[in-house]
Amino acid sequence: MIISDLQIPFEAHHALDFCKYLKKWANVPDENILNVGDEVDNLNGGMYPKDPDGHHTPNSEIKEAKEKIKQWVAAFPYMRIAISNHGLRWIKKSSMAEIPSQMMRAYQDVLQMPDTWQWSDSWLIETKHRFRITHGMSFGGKTPYRQAAEMSAISVAFGHLHSSAGICRVKTEDKDIWSMNTGCLIDTVSYAFKYNKNDKFKPTLGAGVIVNDGSTPIWVPYN
Repeated sequence: MIISDLQIPFEAHHALDFCKYLKKWANVPDENILNVGDEVDNLNGGMYPKDPDGHHTPNSEIKEAKEKIKQWVAAFPYMRIAISNHGLRWIKKSSMAEIPSQMMRAYQDVLQMPDTWQWSDSWLIETKHRFRITHGMSFGGKTPYRQAAEMSAISVAFGHLHSSAGICRVKTEDKDIWSMNTGCLIDTVSYAFKYNKNDKFKPTLGAGVIVNDGSTPIWVPYN
């Protein structure tokens, strides 16, 4: 199972119930829960101007995120997560302020995430049909899932690009692979996402399941 961008504490209201249902529906073992990153938003760690009408201070955002993460940990005690741009927000902000990394705490520690949740730039999943997950910052365009399949040597699942969920298969003389953009699971009406209010293409909510020894990706819409 592949959980898409949650951006806690601004996740969709029923995102946790949806993911719990999906895990049960597909009979996914605890150890097979993957996450493409942006599991938290770290809104106040971002470099852009903040909404003056936003109701979170940095401390209140952290407090709410910690409480919500406890619920996710209870439901998904094991998780492999891709390192993402939202996860790096505070460290980038501290770097801009010329604060050395040894003086910083990892956001995972601040938010009290468990040791059984692990992070890596990408994860290689050694099923019969191998695939990897990554956040997807190197992909773009209207059909990033096609671009990902053309650029990758093996099948790949990613997030990051909220408005372009989809699956593509590419077969050539050299490879026969799939790629999947899992979309996101954000609360689209939250003030944290007012910046895309006027975008033509809106966030596409859903998550992914990989079955048949890694050969078959399934994208499941949130609704």
